[in-house]
Amino acid sequence: MSKDGKILGGEIEFVIDGGAYATLSSVVLSRGTIHAGGPYYWPSVRIRTKAVATNTPPHGAFRGFGAPQSLFAMERQMDRIAQVVGISPVEIRRRNFLKPGQSTTTQQVIREKMDLDRLLSRALELSDYAVKKKRFAVENKPGPRKKGIGIASFLHGAGFTGSGERYLNSLVGVDINAEGNVRVLVSSAEFGQGTNTVLCQIAAEALGLPYENVSIAQPDTTVVPNSGPTVASRTAMIVGKLVQSAAKGIQETLTRTKLLRDEYTSEEFRAACKEYIAAHGALKSYARYEAPPDVFWDDEKYRGEAYAAFAWAVYVAEVTVDLTTYSVTVDDFVALQEVGKVLHPVLAEGQVMGGVAQAIGFALYEKVVWQNGRMSNNQMTNYIMPASMDLPPIRVFFEELGNVHGAHGAKGIGELPMDGPAPAIINAVEDATGVRFSSIPLLPEDLFEALRPESGEQFVSASVRGTA
Repeated sequence: MSKDGKILGGEIEFVIDGGAYATLSSVVLSRGTIHAGGPYYWPSVRIRTKAVATNTPPHGAFRGFGAPQSLFAMERQMDRIAQVVGISPVEIRRRNFLKPGQSTTTQQVIREKMDLDRLLSRALELSDYAVKKKRFAVENKPGPRKKGIGIASFLHGAGFTGSGERYLNSLVGVDINAEGNVRVLVSSAEFGQGTNTVLCQIAAEALGLPYENVSIAQPDTTVVPNSGPTVASRTAMIVGKLVQSAAKGIQETLTRTKLLRDEYTSEEFRAACKEYIAAHGALKSYARYEAPPDVFWDDEKYRGEAYAAFAWAVYVAEVTVDLTTYSVTVDDFVALQEVGKVLHPVLAEGQVMGGVAQAIGFALYEKVVWQNGRMSNNQMTNYIMPASMDLPPIRVFFEELGNVHGAHGAKGIGELPMDGPAPAIINAVEDATGVRFSSIPLLPEDLFEALRPESGEQFVSASVRGTA
């Protein structure tokens, strides 16, 4: 670091526990590695990473896919750097944010619109950060309840890492029957995140039709093409863009055959479909993924465009630490993110709220206890997850700067809200107590051990208690 708080270079070591077999460990390691530098500019950096085999069951996919672990370490480190340099956690981030034209740790030049300074300023305003920071410093002196506020800034790449989307070569279809009913053909699975709603919405918008005129086929491989798995924050951006292209193909077919004008009503569209099918047979359109010319990843050198687009975020957590019960309560949470175009505000807000709730469990509750290679707390009676009463008001806000690679400018959003809450919460706990914590979940017994007078500890050994 320079004296004025600018990053000059660094070395990062990232190790994950893969369990007894290497299932998805290499892919989890890859995303964790690429995100390890956070949303900051590194003039020089060396990142060494590895997955290790242990005598536990093999670990698989988890929301965020390695990024929550490496970003937790990065954001905790940024707060420590701020203390050493003698500037605020806010200012250390502001001085080191990536800007358009700069490159990430994989030498990917940021070409998309992004403004982390603005994102940070808005998050601080929404959370009333400065006022609360001063008030808590005064109010914390007497009494056993200490208040703190912490921030985390982070990024999450949308789509498969590196060459993944090229290898998948995803294919999407749209077909229409004689009644003019549109059907989206994708292998993407709906499991509550809103895939069916959003993909139908994209097709309806592309064709200029009411949403009610569009349905989605069951992801049966005898019916739908292979549009790739429902992972990696890729569905709205990658698959959605292909749905948009396939729907536009239907429109172009009907206009090219002079059956449809450039502007039309639903009834005219239905009549055109009926006439086309009577004359030519099935009315279908397919779109296959084509990598953008400015997106290329070198698998051998591990350099280049790791993702076509990144989502960016700043989260602010407000906590109370009770020194009688040694418990941490999250009192308020502000989640601000730039995710391109928000296609469905209600579903997008739900994705973020669900991710933050899950990440609060990751930060404060959900500890896996291993004994002789077996999970000893594998029941709901002894594996603790946050219930609704344990969650704060989660206030969700969006910035929309668009994305040329996504449907109507959308980026991925599913994994992003898992990345930031844990470091924001633990940063807030340190703000409240003045004691460093570097492991999660942060349980009451951890607080007790670190805060009891006879311990004399000012630092807890670094690790992220969780799976790879």
